[in-house]
Amino acid sequence: MILFPAIDLKSGQCVRLSQGNINRVKIYNSNPLDQAKIFENQGVEWLHCVDLDGAFEGISKNLDFIESISSSTNLKIQFGGGVRDEAKVSYLLDLGVSNVIMGTSAIENTDLFKKIIIKYPNQISLALDIKENLVSTKGWVEQVNLNLEDFFSELNKLPLNSVICTDIMKDGMKKGINIEMLENVMALSKAPCVASGGVASLNDLIQLKNSNYINLKGVIAGKAIYDNEFTIQDALKVLK
Repeated sequence: MILFPAIDLKSGQCVRLSQGNINRVKIYNSNPLDQAKIFENQGVEWLHCVDLDGAFEGISKNLDFIESISSSTNLKIQFGGGVRDEAKVSYLLDLGVSNVIMGTSAIENTDLFKKIIIKYPNQISLALDIKENLVSTKGWVEQVNLNLEDFFSELNKLPLNSVICTDIMKDGMKKGINIEMLENVMALSKAPCVASGGVASLNDLIQLKNSNYINLKGVIAGKAIYDNEFTIQDALKVLK
């Protein structure tokens, strides 16, 4: 399983939100490149980056930092936040991003999303953000009633990289992963899933690892890492 340490970017700073609320933000590092290098030096291979300005406003404002991380480290970057057209996908891949995440556009313009998956096979991931059993879009501000069975019946025909499954109400709260929600999504998706939201301790990682899920690719951790609830080295040992 892959450990994806999270770097959320807002106004050029490395931050974390609580429950996706833009007004509940905590700054952890004013230099995202420095934070990326810290993770790399601790043995991480992948980085999960989200442009919060892009997610909430639809306009990416932090791509210079993604470019600097790509050019100054050997990290593989998984990036999302405001990616809502093919031009942005192409730009990000040219920038050195390995895995582009799409959420709002995947829900609101599914035909476009499917075309992009086909054009860039195994390079596109779906951000499936769930809030109180509803799918959220536009920086987790709006909720839509989506039939996930029908949705995945179409996506399962395509070379989708992964589904990043986030329980918004647990995100940044360090209260444990929503296992039931994760299992429900894994049952629907042929693409591998990534657990996100709520990681609190090594026990959460141990639980995921010991469950031996065939369809679980990795786990995203943010606040628990920044708050020193466990070390990167210990997490990597658990998940190897």
